[in-house]
Amino acid sequence: MLRVLPKSTRSATYYVRDQALELEGVREGAAAYWLRGSGVIDDQVLESIWPQPPRSKTLGYDLVFAAPRPYSILLATAKIDEQRQTIALHRDAVRSAMNYLEERALVIRASIEGESVELSARWNQALAFTHGVNRGGEPHLHDHVLVAAVPAHRRRALDSRALRMHAVAADAIYRAELRMGLTNTQQRVAWRTFAGHELVQGIDEGLRGLWPGERVYGAEKIHWTREGILEKWSRDMAHFEALYEHRVPLRSRDHVDEQVFSAHFEGQSTVSRSDLITATANAAVFGADRWSIEQFVDTNYPELANQRGSLERRISIVDARQHSQIRSHGPRELGMTRTHQRDLPRSIERSR
Repeated sequence: MLRVLPKSTRSATYYVRDQALELEGVREGAAAYWLRGSGVIDDQVLESIWPQPPRSKTLGYDLVFAAPRPYSILLATAKIDEQRQTIALHRDAVRSAMNYLEERALVIRASIEGESVELSARWNQALAFTHGVNRGGEPHLHDHVLVAAVPAHRRRALDSRALRMHAVAADAIYRAELRMGLTNTQQRVAWRTFAGHELVQGIDEGLRGLWPGERVYGAEKIHWTREGILEKWSRDMAHFEALYEHRVPLRSRDHVDEQVFSAHFEGQSTVSRSDLITATANAAVFGADRWSIEQFVDTNYPELANQRGSLERRISIVDARQHSQIRSHGPRELGMTRTHQRDLPRSIERSR
């Protein structure tokens, strides 16, 4: 799940002081890392990366990428190598989603000769923090990604409508990359159900009931040590009661569900490129990488390939459903390859 939280203060104390020691030894490096940029990460780090936007109280955004509950549960139940792998896959999926946002969602609105236009933009810096628990002390893998409201080399603030609109597609990409990454490890299979539930092989429904991730808002913030959180999770497991494990679907690992794809457009009269990205990512039952998702959409809907921002061109629902590739062609023709062809990004990844 991706949430876009506007921030009106430059204080980074909340993020910097939480060193996320609950992930010590299973997370590569420190909790804080640069997606774009470099330098010391301290309480004043936002002073330089969040300039004051004109006529706006919003200085920046906290983009919260939260892994689906079964992935977080792996932090408490899987072997240490699989825990490390899960965190690494999570961070890779965050990078892919951020690349999508930078290429498609970052625009500023301007008026040229009386006509409203959108100008592309990019972030100068992006700072991330990886945490492993929620306020209830439950396993909860998530990243806070801090970005400015004013992009690099621009004097106007970002169009927040475009950012929020494309956040839905970015979230779908993030989850699709996670599913594919975990399934490709050949240790477990991850998949998405028709109803939209993200499931992982070996995660019993009793564990999801034990750590539901609910009713923790407003609870006291506790900075756990690795030993402390493992002890707590061990006590929690004493109350674990097995219910049932979901069976892995007997489908090709490249399966794309045409019904899921079409269901995304119910109740709409027109469809944008970001809608198609969301539908394709969610229809990839066992996941897909961002490159394959975007290639499929741009190949089958070339008239939308260059669309971005909140003024995306839209096509009719009839045209969106007219393509028969989902029903009649194999996954290779859809571009849903399992080789995980990594996009050679033109944005966040370049700075690594």
